[in-house]
Amino acid sequence: MPASISRMKAVVFDLGHTLIDYYIDWRGPENRAISDFYRVIAENMDDPPEKNVFVATMIQELENARSRRRMEMIEIPLSTFLGERLKQFDLRYDEEVIQEGLEIFYGALLEHRKLIPGTLEMLQNIKKNGYKVGLISDVAWGLPSYFPKRDMTFYKLDVYFDDLVFSTDVGLRKPNPRIFKIALENLGVGAGDAAYVGNSLQSDIRGALDSGLKAILKKSNYFFPDDSVVPDAYVDDWSELKGILDAL
Repeated sequence: MPASISRMKAVVFDLGHTLIDYYIDWRGPENRAISDFYRVIAENMDDPPEKNVFVATMIQELENARSRRRMEMIEIPLSTFLGERLKQFDLRYDEEVIQEGLEIFYGALLEHRKLIPGTLEMLQNIKKNGYKVGLISDVAWGLPSYFPKRDMTFYKLDVYFDDLVFSTDVGLRKPNPRIFKIALENLGVGAGDAAYVGNSLQSDIRGALDSGLKAILKKSNYFFPDDSVVPDAYVDDWSELKGILDAL
């Protein structure tokens, strides 16, 4: 079916668990990252804190940061977070230690990283049919955007996108309507001409609907039910997406 038949001019995607799968149970990888970051501190700092105290504090502070992100729909950069932990334990600020910490947390994401089947073929088809293609992604732990860009380059996804909006670049997280507005402005389309595809009812679908986009839920193993949020459409296999877009 020709692209002109569809009302949609742009398709905007989530990244994690929509195009690329990462861990499902993130507690284990996170705890290992905390322990590895403590090792870096112990090797580079005079008078490091006791490990159990540091680990327990990191776990609690990470949970506090997650709660703040959800409530305020803002991003807290991981570099800022790690620097605050050094200050909390009266340790000197060390840029190399912070950078190594970022690499450690990013490494946790790679433990179960894999491309969702059919993603490349789907993006090729979407571009062939004339849609503008964008991305809005909250970055795990507030990592800098060059980390998810590495993943996109690794899987050769980056060539299909006209615009990328990452939470750590704009200081916002979904479902904040402002992050959707930024993506639409960058793509040069109105909300009524765009569809958003993501796996989370709470951030992706709610955010898209509140911003006036059509919202398509991508089936994922990383999913939390919410009867208060109803997508415009559902997609299981990527081969279904073009037909869904034509019907919106």
